[in-house]
Amino acid sequence: MQRVLAQFDRRIMDVTLHFRNGFGFDIEYNEDICHVVGLNKEGEEEETNIVASFQGVIIKIPLVSLYIGDWEGLDLKVLET
Repeated sequence: MQRVLAQFDRRIMDVTLHFRNGFGFDIEYNEDICHVVGLNKEGEEEETNIVASFQGVIIKIPLVSLYIGDWEGLDLKVLET
C-alpha cells in the first residue's frame, strides 16, 4: 500500500493506492467501509493492526484501487455494546 498526501479545497486528504486482482472499471463513493490497517510505530519493528473506516471515493481500474478521502481509526470498545 502506498500513501500520498494531497491538498484539495484547503483540506488535507489521503490518497491511497491498493493493488488488487480485478480487471474491471468502477467508481464508488463509500461512507461505511472498514479495513484492517497495519501500522508501524516509530522506533518499533512490530506492526500493530487497527480497524479504520474510510469515507471517500474509490476508483477501481485494472489491478489497482485508488482511495481518495479520509481514514479514521475506530474505537472497538464502542462496538462491544
